[in-house]
Amino acid sequence: MSEEKVFVQVGGTRDGMDPYLDAARRRDMRAVLVETPDYLRWRGILGRRDFDAEVALDAPADPAQLHSALTARGIHPNLILAGFERYVDSCYRVAAAFGCAPAGQSPAFAAPYKRDQRAAMTTSAARVRQPRHATMDSLDGLEAAAADMTFPVVVKPDNAGGGLGIVLVSDVGDLAEARRTLGGLANYDGGAFTGWMVEEFVPGVEVSVQAIARDGTADILSTCEKLTYTEPVGGLATFREAGHIAFPGSAVDTVTRQFVQDCIDAVGYRQGPFHVDMIRGNGQLHLLEMGFRLSGMRVVELVTRVSGRDWGDESIAAHLGETPAAAPAWDGRYAGHVTLRHAGELVAAESVGAENPSNAEVQRFTGPQLPADWSGGVPESLRSDVGRHAGALGRLVVTGDDPRRVTNLLQCCLVSRNSLEPIAG
Repeated sequence: MSEEKVFVQVGGTRDGMDPYLDAARRRDMRAVLVETPDYLRWRGILGRRDFDAEVALDAPADPAQLHSALTARGIHPNLILAGFERYVDSCYRVAAAFGCAPAGQSPAFAAPYKRDQRAAMTTSAARVRQPRHATMDSLDGLEAAAADMTFPVVVKPDNAGGGLGIVLVSDVGDLAEARRTLGGLANYDGGAFTGWMVEEFVPGVEVSVQAIARDGTADILSTCEKLTYTEPVGGLATFREAGHIAFPGSAVDTVTRQFVQDCIDAVGYRQGPFHVDMIRGNGQLHLLEMGFRLSGMRVVELVTRVSGRDWGDESIAAHLGETPAAAPAWDGRYAGHVTLRHAGELVAAESVGAENPSNAEVQRFTGPQLPADWSGGVPESLRSDVGRHAGALGRLVVTGDDPRRVTNLLQCCLVSRNSLEPIAG
């Protein structure tokens, strides 16, 4: 009898999709989920799918705790990957300790956070443009870091994702408000931030690339143009992603391909899934950040719709050294979605669905019933997480052979959002 293979996922996906779980089960791998006790309970409240085993751990972002918890339970993974960006660095460090994938595929890789990514570009990929920026260990250095910058500026934490802790500061006089607003914020799972960055705001359209690295070569499955807007936080504004319009990777231009390749070359990423977030303005690309994982917000589904490829399955295949299947030909269709956060948006989306039944789908979300002991609100460890990833009423998904048409149908549901950025071009 062959020895059972074990897949460990650190962190549950926040969008309700579990592509790694599906891929592991197709390979008859035992699937183990590691999460905080509070988030495991939250998954149950949300009705998420069960893994074969769960490990409750107070600090999955701490590689020493993660390694000890798995070892204590006799779990020796063949593959360990992050289902949520908070835990990517921890996964790579623990994989190295176990000698399992992905560490065995790219032994020098250490999953850098934002400021180390930027430093790597400055050192090894100078042609990758970046917003003018400065880094700091604490918010106490904010005024000094921004002293010679042109406003507006963006302040963001080094090791958070999903838009957490990002604020737009329009004037130097608002920096004190930024410190107050962000000073009381905790990372996902209640942890601390490792540092901060302030950068000059670059106007344009935010673009993301969804890809897989295979032996150091970037394979782009799709790109997304983001529909973003601002909403108030304190006396400032924060950014939200309202939705995405997805394009096939086969349509990516050579400039973007080289930009993406330069990014992974600079940080030494050779194997597995990644995404690159950029601002496209004045005909140029500027790096915002990279993520060494699958994207959230159900972008995985859009990747499949425009490429015919399973991003999660192909990512695991890359880590396990499997030969990838041939990519199918593009069927000529684009896809997009928006998250519906207000009752009026849901009504508008249902009108779109009724008028376009063959290419528009409305997905309604049911709010969770909180347990009695959470009557005063969710636990502190979940506050940042729930604040960024909960509260949606539904989702509108649109497909079609004209990206303008797809975009227009999505945008007509979001007329109440402030500063909504349209598709470029």
